[in-house]
Amino acid sequence: MVVMYRDVDTLGHVNNAVYLSYIEHARVEMFREFYEKYGNFHFVIARVEIDYLHPLYLLDEVEVVAWVERIGTTSFTLGYEVFNSRGILCARARSVQVGYDPQTRNKIKIHPTFLPYLKKHIRDQNSV
Repeated sequence: MVVMYRDVDTLGHVNNAVYLSYIEHARVEMFREFYEKYGNFHFVIARVEIDYLHPLYLLDEVEVVAWVERIGTTSFTLGYEVFNSRGILCARARSVQVGYDPQTRNKIKIHPTFLPYLKKHIRDQNSV
């Protein structure tokens, strides 16, 4: 991804809220294979935390690395690292997703078909 003019605030760096779009893009890409094969596994975002470490600027190339940190019964946690084109770590983020049934508007267990896709992206915390 390239930082676009619309992403930059009056201080000349990427606005903090735009990082949510960057990590969302990484999350969708992570599960693209599942979505293409099975459609959507519905979940809602229950929590997001972002530590801003270094600013991103207009025309920076942005790379987001994403992985699964934890898998529960009804939720899973993803970790993210956001880098600029010089390889500088600009942000660390984490999001918690909860399985969700849009018809009943209740949380649900993670579907067994989705579990292998989560496990495929798990990263050993000892290697971080």
